[in-house]
Amino acid sequence: MMQYAPLDISKIKNLISEIEENVLALKEFSSMPFEEFKADKKNYGLCEHHLRRALEGVLTIGAHILSRLPVKTKDYQEIILSLGKLGIIPNDFAEKNKKLASYRNRMTHIYWEISSKEIYEITQERLADIEKFCEYYLDYARKQK
Repeated sequence: MMQYAPLDISKIKNLISEIEENVLALKEFSSMPFEEFKADKKNYGLCEHHLRRALEGVLTIGAHILSRLPVKTKDYQEIILSLGKLGIIPNDFAEKNKKLASYRNRMTHIYWEISSKEIYEITQERLADIEKFCEYYLDYARKQK
């Protein structure tokens, strides 16, 4: 039987701190009306930056956890779905949030297609999901000690 390396709890906690900092920065925009958000082009850039970093943190932790298990994933969306199938996060939560992984790819590879309205809506509607990933990851890490 193959033995996998233990989780790097310090790495997970550091990444979660980074995610939380980015979510906190995004929350500054969540109370802003869309017209105000759209009026200053810097808002879009800041939101895009912090959202991409938060999502990359979520996916990096997910990949780290899965690298310690006999699981192979081919893309970011599959990372989230595998976490759900394994019970690391609830399966329905994984299904609901699998598109966040695709969104990260869009932000990185076809960023010119993303509108300010889209970034704004995600900032309004999805930050709690990103925070929930952190809770699930910490809970899983505690159980592994």
